[in-house]
Amino acid sequence: MKTRIPLLVGPTIMIYIGLIIFNNVPITFLLFYGWLLFVPLIIYMIGGRQRINLKKHLSVQSLWVGLTSGIIFFLAIFGGITILKDSVLNVTELKLILAEWNFTGNLVIWLMIFLIAINPLLEEYYWREFMYNRLLEKVSARQTMVITSFFYSLYHLLSLIFIFNFPFNVIAVFPVFIAGIIWAYLRFKLKSITASIISHSLADLGIMMV
Repeated sequence: MKTRIPLLVGPTIMIYIGLIIFNNVPITFLLFYGWLLFVPLIIYMIGGRQRINLKKHLSVQSLWVGLTSGIIFFLAIFGGITILKDSVLNVTELKLILAEWNFTGNLVIWLMIFLIAINPLLEEYYWREFMYNRLLEKVSARQTMVITSFFYSLYHLLSLIFIFNFPFNVIAVFPVFIAGIIWAYLRFKLKSITASIISHSLADLGIMMV
């Protein structure tokens, strides 16, 4: 289990370096997604493990479950934050923070597309496939779902602290954790990450719409 700890905390460290130390979103993206993409590839190359079987993950049931749960996530996020906007967001301060992070201009459009299309794919592959399978070798499926969801939500705290007003920035981590549990459960139940990728993508769309 100890050998899994660097893999669990690595994404959080990348976010910390990018956002806190460099204070820059593009750099954060490079560090964070570079980790999610290349660490599993390197480990698979070294260990000679079988890579993901795409055919196994594609099914009509997974598509429908992902679409249905994703729409629910989208409505909950977009509707909830829109209704509570004045309480949870300081729009003026948020604009200043995003500008400080270089999240401005034409770059925003590309980053938004990346967050909606690529982010769910890489995050779900890393947490609900790569880490899921590695942890399942050591602990139960239930423990695996909880552990992956905890470390998945951990690095979200670093950005939520700046985006939402206190105490909503801390409270907002719990829905992220619950979403992680739901997507991990879908992975467990359907034996596929297709549903979680689609659901995650629609959830991210709700965030970007806000």
